[in-house]
Amino acid sequence: MSQAHPSVPASSDACTSILDNDLYKFTMQQAVLQHYPNTPCHYRFTNRSPALAQLPAKALPWLKEKINDFAQLRLCPEERQFLEEKCPFLSKTYLDWLQDEFRFDPSNEVAIQWVTGVNPDNSSLQTTSATVDSLSSTSGSQDDHAEITITGLWHQVILYEVPILALVSEAHLRFGDQKWSHEGQFEKAKLKAERLVRAGAKFAEFGTRRRRDFETQQIVLSGLKAGSPLPSQAGRGQGFLTGTSNLHFARTMDLAPIGTMAHEWFMGIAAILGSAAKANQVALERWAETYPGHVLGIALTDTFTTEVFLKTFKGSVARDWPGVRHDSGDPGEFMERMIQYYDQDPEVGKEGRKTKRIVFSDGLTVDKAIQLQEAADAKGILVSFGIGTHFTNDYENSPAMNIVIKLHSCAGKECVKLSDDKSKISGRPAILEEVKQQTGAMI
Repeated sequence: MSQAHPSVPASSDACTSILDNDLYKFTMQQAVLQHYPNTPCHYRFTNRSPALAQLPAKALPWLKEKINDFAQLRLCPEERQFLEEKCPFLSKTYLDWLQDEFRFDPSNEVAIQWVTGVNPDNSSLQTTSATVDSLSSTSGSQDDHAEITITGLWHQVILYEVPILALVSEAHLRFGDQKWSHEGQFEKAKLKAERLVRAGAKFAEFGTRRRRDFETQQIVLSGLKAGSPLPSQAGRGQGFLTGTSNLHFARTMDLAPIGTMAHEWFMGIAAILGSAAKANQVALERWAETYPGHVLGIALTDTFTTEVFLKTFKGSVARDWPGVRHDSGDPGEFMERMIQYYDQDPEVGKEGRKTKRIVFSDGLTVDKAIQLQEAADAKGILVSFGIGTHFTNDYENSPAMNIVIKLHSCAGKECVKLSDDKSKISGRPAILEEVKQQTGAMI
């Protein structure tokens, strides 16, 4: 049974390194700098399941303090050396800029307020707001909620998303649900790793954004490492821990950093172009220019639905890109669809398909990953898994928040995400309808 969490400490280990973030934020930052510098953008925080878990008002002063601390973060020489050695696709020009010029400016780039008397999903209702400094200790309505926005140049503010989400998750559990402890997390993670290894699954830890807290992620990664052979020592048919999306833990725990791109890359380009119909093609082309040889060649398919994506992902494109990432919709159906698609493409075919990889990353559990691994083995396609919340925030009777920060506008135009899952669609109805007409998406 879970024990009560210790009293809230005065300080936190959370986000004390600029690398306490996911790799794909840095890979996208480099690509944005190359292709779309000085492009204004705006991000918004959303709690997708407020009835399940809500951030209390009394957590906001702590949250604001921790975000303001980002201003002190710098890329230190040891971290720079790590990136040079483990991420050779990050150029010297980019790393020089990151080390010498990039700085967070949260007082000007991040706004936090408490909104009362409004349902977050119904913007027609009346709203009132309070600054963090004027908050009372309790919320008066189940519709009251925190509003977090991030505004600035795209390349300057792109790194906020993951560490802010991690802090929101931690704040919810420090100031709200405290019926939990770190006890047993190492053993639980080790058992999960051992099951995946036996099933032959190659899996990475993707849990920074919704982790219980910094210490939980560290404990979980220690358990995953203990339950997995090193990649170089895995036996035939064995799975193994491929690495982590978190650059800080990759450095401090001697793990491979894992990641490519996120939905915002496609969403931002669609807004810049003024056309979602062209966004997939341009996004893939620009990415390949930044990362030649498809060194980061796992393409995300579902920003405007996989159906729309596959209109671009064909012929030499399907042949040259090593694989795709699934992040919404039914994973089994997606696997079948991609196998048939590769088989029918004359540039790939059945033999080429056997070399292609699907990376699954949508709400995975160990059971789901094992089922997908068994199906892939039977059908003849490579798969691997990015597992997040199920690793870093798996507590009985203490649910994790289902939270996101999405790109809301870029270059002065609203951004849209359609997805293969209706619950993940974002954007105003009028703009969504416009994008559906542009792309022919049937959702």
